[in-house]
Amino acid sequence: MGTIKRAFLYVTRKKGKSILLFFVLLIMATFVLSGISIERAARLEQKKLRQTMGGTFELLPEFSESNPYFKTINDDEGGVTLYTERPLTQEMIDLILQMDGIKSCDADTQSNVWPNLEIFKGNVPLKGELNNSVYARTVYSSETNAFFTSQKLQLIEGKHITNTEKYSAIISKELAEKNGLKIGDTFSITADCKVEIKIIGFYEILKPDSAFENIATYEKIENQIFVDYYTLQELFRDTPVGFISAKFLVDDPADLEKIVKEIRGNSEIDWQAFTLTTDNTEYQDAAAPLEKLQSLVTSIILVIALVSGIILALILTMWGRSRIHETGVFLSLGIGKGKIVSQYLAEVFMIAVIAFGLSFFMGNAVANQLANKLIESPSSGENLSNDKDAVLNIKDDYGLSLDDVQVTIKDDSEISTLQNDEQDIMPPEAEVSVDIAKTEPIHISVDILDMLQLYLIGFAIITVSVILSSGTVMRLKPREILSKMS
Repeated sequence: MGTIKRAFLYVTRKKGKSILLFFVLLIMATFVLSGISIERAARLEQKKLRQTMGGTFELLPEFSESNPYFKTINDDEGGVTLYTERPLTQEMIDLILQMDGIKSCDADTQSNVWPNLEIFKGNVPLKGELNNSVYARTVYSSETNAFFTSQKLQLIEGKHITNTEKYSAIISKELAEKNGLKIGDTFSITADCKVEIKIIGFYEILKPDSAFENIATYEKIENQIFVDYYTLQELFRDTPVGFISAKFLVDDPADLEKIVKEIRGNSEIDWQAFTLTTDNTEYQDAAAPLEKLQSLVTSIILVIALVSGIILALILTMWGRSRIHETGVFLSLGIGKGKIVSQYLAEVFMIAVIAFGLSFFMGNAVANQLANKLIESPSSGENLSNDKDAVLNIKDDYGLSLDDVQVTIKDDSEISTLQNDEQDIMPPEAEVSVDIAKTEPIHISVDILDMLQLYLIGFAIITVSVILSSGTVMRLKPREILSKMS
């Protein structure tokens, strides 16, 4: 009689033992399968979160004495101009964007310019010609610029500025209507030099300025003119100018340190003139519950597997001792110990196949309940002082407007300070809103890969348990077995 047939006959004849073993294996399989499913779901959620949120690093000119190219100039009115002879250029950004793993870049700067347009006046009086100036916001790409990605502004006509545009501009619909302009029209802006630029797009203001804010003319959102890098170069033809910062978004925050290390090793960038900072705290805060869950579930799976193996080995050991007579008969018939152990394995495998299959239905329900219990934060209603539980959104004030000290940025690489003694300092208005960080429930469904892992883990546990439980009997010689039988 073959091994499989003997195993089948034993399982069907010993119904009580088979049913007990079935429920032990079913419970074991349900929890192991739940753990596998939760671990996989947490891993997928982490990957999705990384792709959604990304990580960022920022490249900035070094405005300090440690930069040998840093310069200061004092003017006749007591103002100080700061600039660097090695500005952050578009060519440097193009070089970095060629690297793998970098999704996009938001690089910009702002400069006071004087357009040949009728502009919207602010409610803060300034000295001289500053009352007639506006901000020219030089961007690497207007589509990735914070004004547009934050939904403060929205392009409603025309196209975005890219790194290939030359002498192009995007202006507000209000400014265009005030001056009777349309897409394709040109106008001029003046700084150190006068530049003729062509309108390629109009933006709509989704978050307008408050009527009660103190806003200078050049700060008014309707007056903002977005221009390309070549326009900036032409405006300050004889001065080294560039972007004031470049923020890069990476595809996967897990690769952030590797990418930054590679950039720091780039010899084409003079690191005496620049500084590089990283930021993936937003992702880390959001991913922390998932990482904790994944680590916890992995530990639970190991504990369940270990405990299940021990329980199974104990049960099989007790049953093995009751089968000494059967083992002795098999040995006397010339059936080898290997075949006897194979029969024991086949018996448990037959029951396990059914138990593991039924655990598919129980695993779905248990996995969802267990996952969301594990991921729930015990401090969801605690004090808002916990930085990880609160996100502060500060309203952008389009720069500081101080009546006593007026700070304007001439270009990416130099800052001019003008004095005004007429009024007291008025701090910019900031609107703070608090959103409590909430963890969304994870939906888990058991799939074929989870079942495959269950069978592999389960059969491994069964194999080890059967071998361990059979060891005490299999080590005996036939004569010793017969003496125990008597």
